[in-house]
Amino acid sequence: MIEHVDDLCEQLNKTDDQFNQFKLQIEEQLVKPETHELMKEIDNWERESIEKIQKMANDIRQELSSCLISFIDDLNAKFRHLTEQFIQCRTEENIINSNIQFFNEELNLLKNTLHKPPFFKILYKSRIFIKRIRLTKNSKLFLKVKS
Repeated sequence: MIEHVDDLCEQLNKTDDQFNQFKLQIEEQLVKPETHELMKEIDNWERESIEKIQKMANDIRQELSSCLISFIDDLNAKFRHLTEQFIQCRTEENIINSNIQFFNEELNLLKNTLHKPPFFKILYKSRIFIKRIRLTKNSKLFLKVKS
């Protein structure tokens, strides 16, 4: 009989310890809600989403970079040719108003083409590649505690 009472006391002490541990967990969650598992799940979703965006941005940057190099090389060749024409026109001292207008127009065209290339465009697709998250709440308390 004494052994049974000792077992019950030990079980009661273990249960009391569990109550105390749970009380500490509740108090911690009240003070630091960011440590809750659901918060960690949101943090993980955020990190993964940012990584996906960064990877996609880097992939597009690399693709654009190689295209821009070729494009700018071609634009530079056109600029050098225009510069040669301009220098030749100045050395011949055969400058007329229409020549100056032509060189200004061509130079402006090259400048505009450099800053806003007509051959490249960044397209934004509405297709979702990042999972959307939201919180759903059930208004009914799920615990059944005896009164």
